[in-house]
Amino acid sequence: MTSPHPAPPAVPSSPAPSVSPPAGDGPPAVAVVGAGPRGTAVVERLLARLGAELGGGSGVAGAAPAGLDLHVIEPHVPGAGRVWAPSQPDCLLMNTLAGHATAFPDASVRMAGPPSSGPSLLEWSRRHAPGLAPHAYPSRALMGRYLSWAYRTITADAPPGVRVTHHPDRAVALTREPDGRLRIALAGGGRVVADAVVLATGHTDVLPGAEEAALRSHAAAYGLTYVPPGQAHESRWDDVAAGEPVLVRGLALNFFDQLTLLTTGRGGRFEPLAGGRLRYLPSGREPRIYAGSGRGIPYLARGHRPGTMPPARRRTVLDEAAVDRLIARGPGSVSFPDDVWPLIAKEAGLAWYEVLLRNSPEVCVLSVRRFLERYAAAPYGSAEESRLLSDAFTDPAVRFDPRVLDRPLRGRVFASRERFDAWMRTRLGEDLAQALDPGAVPLKAAAAAVAAVKAAVRRLVVAGALDGDARASLSWFRAFGAHLSSGPPPSRIAELLALSEAGVVSFLGARPEIRADPGRGVFTAVSATVPDVPVEARALIDAWLPGADAVRTADPLLRSLLDSGLARVHRTGGGQGELSGALDVEPTGLRVLDADAVPSDRLFACGIPLEGVEWNTAIGARVESNAVLFRQADTIAAQVLTTTRTNAPRHD
Repeated sequence: MTSPHPAPPAVPSSPAPSVSPPAGDGPPAVAVVGAGPRGTAVVERLLARLGAELGGGSGVAGAAPAGLDLHVIEPHVPGAGRVWAPSQPDCLLMNTLAGHATAFPDASVRMAGPPSSGPSLLEWSRRHAPGLAPHAYPSRALMGRYLSWAYRTITADAPPGVRVTHHPDRAVALTREPDGRLRIALAGGGRVVADAVVLATGHTDVLPGAEEAALRSHAAAYGLTYVPPGQAHESRWDDVAAGEPVLVRGLALNFFDQLTLLTTGRGGRFEPLAGGRLRYLPSGREPRIYAGSGRGIPYLARGHRPGTMPPARRRTVLDEAAVDRLIARGPGSVSFPDDVWPLIAKEAGLAWYEVLLRNSPEVCVLSVRRFLERYAAAPYGSAEESRLLSDAFTDPAVRFDPRVLDRPLRGRVFASRERFDAWMRTRLGEDLAQALDPGAVPLKAAAAAVAAVKAAVRRLVVAGALDGDARASLSWFRAFGAHLSSGPPPSRIAELLALSEAGVVSFLGARPEIRADPGRGVFTAVSATVPDVPVEARALIDAWLPGADAVRTADPLLRSLLDSGLARVHRTGGGQGELSGALDVEPTGLRVLDADAVPSDRLFACGIPLEGVEWNTAIGARVESNAVLFRQADTIAAQVLTTTRTNAPRHD
């Protein structure tokens, strides 16, 4: 049978329809749709600003309102939202260190609103989860419990005259009232009418594409199991039979979640060996997993010496001054392939060679200092750089080559799956060893450099500096950067290696072609990496999360906004390029643009639905990092309160 990724789990709706009073009959009303980390940050900023005003602090200029009704619409646990559900299995891990995670703005956050504070995850854990180390990768369920605690703490401290109401329901439509206010319809039949609305909807589902629809249809027709892209903790894994082969497409972070649920989640366990390696002891309830992806290899492990916090890397090529120069050219004037990528590649290359030559200076014919000076001066990809590398290194294998890092299986063909699996085990073992000693490894240094430039790329996107053809390049770089620098904890690579050694996991290769075979009623997979060894299975898992795409959104709220013209899909290149898939907003104030490109005076949006107007929006808030998440929340809170004063009647 087909095993579709379901809609988010049903939750009870509001006890009774929520009806706001007519304009003028009560305090201003604000609705925040979605209370994951971003929605919760908006709530915190609203309450902090109101508290400062009512207490005579340094809030927004102007008289404080007589009160405020703050409606929080979230069908899941508020604070945690969908992704961080506290009830999900504890075996699912964050790929962020405990010492980096926070739900509260700290002193590093440069914002106009009043300061506030609260415990980071690590500080909170000292009372609520003792023993959590700063360098640990906590469970997502633990993060969810922290986030839900943060929401309760924030809303319990609401200033006098501010009423916070949580609606445990899903917003399904938004329309404009005759008086200009916004009406939100809830799935359970209620409604909320507000003077201002903030959309913080996070990850939402998209409609299946043609291939996914065909796979669903094939599974339904032949009694097969198909698990489409989606959150691992929401999928139905009981349909994946023990002992039977299952095809898996995708080797990124979601793959490791699904792998965990199908192995240790079914009673298997790992025993530690020397050097960070593991042995897997099967339960007998695991399926036989055949996994592949576009690259054919899993995301690389994060470089992380055990028991330490990784140091931050300072950018030297694509630094703030370089970003400022690119932005100064004007909107739509910067080519990512021609102007930005060469700076990123040079940043990563310098990191690579600095570590390589610090540890192995003998591999370079030139003096270390002379080589690094000449390499830094030579434009990336130039004839000058090529001559320098040929002269300096007799062994091409030690040279920095992003093409090899991006597609390590290009041109490789294996005569049997056994040989390919052996090659993969060797590679996984090398990646594990490198991840546990990253300071000695050029690859991990280059990965850290790539991670460091992501903030610079985001600045260029938000400033509108990139030209209208940037979407494909940004998509490629996001995938390349994630593969190199945003992978799983080293322990997950150790587990995958042990699972392969135990015969539970085998590898399909690069770009596996999945065929729905109607004659035999199975799925088949074949890859050019192992061309003569197809695999048949009665189960298929697509192990990734669908990207944000307003064009294909399956979210009824976003669809209603687009269909009504209250919102539109963003286009690149100053509105003249291709559809980016983002909900379009005015970048400075995050006001939603309607079909005529007019910024709304009442509707705001932030986070993942803006992927395209912004970039890398899924990244969360990090301790002591001047986190964008909090700065955006404060900007929105300021404008929302201004809106309630401008559009709602005053009450004395």
